[in-house]
Amino acid sequence: MAVLALPSLASRVGLAPRRASARRASSIVTRAAGADAVPAKEARAAAEATKVVARKGVMETLGFGGWAPEVINGRVAQIAFVAGVGAELATGETLPTQFHDHVFSLAFVSVLVALASFMPNVQAKKFTSEPATKGAFGPFSPGKEMLHGRLAMIGLAAAFAMELHSGTPLFAR
Repeated sequence: MAVLALPSLASRVGLAPRRASARRASSIVTRAAGADAVPAKEARAAAEATKVVARKGVMETLGFGGWAPEVINGRVAQIAFVAGVGAELATGETLPTQFHDHVFSLAFVSVLVALASFMPNVQAKKFTSEPATKGAFGPFSPGKEMLHGRLAMIGLAAAFAMELHSGTPLFAR
């Protein structure tokens, strides 16, 4: 926080001239005429809550350390697992057969999920497409979404491998 050069103005708003240090900056108290004291730390937190979250670049988002590859693959795996098991129960086809016969459907859903995952960057003002910026919503949280995506990827790969090896549906009627 900048120190005011005019001592009379500083005394009117309740600021005493201090040395600028990171440790003391959080303890400065501002007072307005007729108002209670508000710590600068709380004022900064309230101001930051209304700011638009900074957007990350493409490489930070889609790169090896970015959030998007695992989140999008997890979302696609969750949909593929539920749809694959449902279709297997309805038709009796194994997962490898379904993937072989319906490549266009799998590609279409994958692209649709990827586009939908980036939609908050286009529409939202206070959060981005990164799940961590949205926070928890009731029982739903970014950590649980990541866990369920990982479980769906493992389950889909395991079911696919077992059905490929045995040649019979795992979830038969």
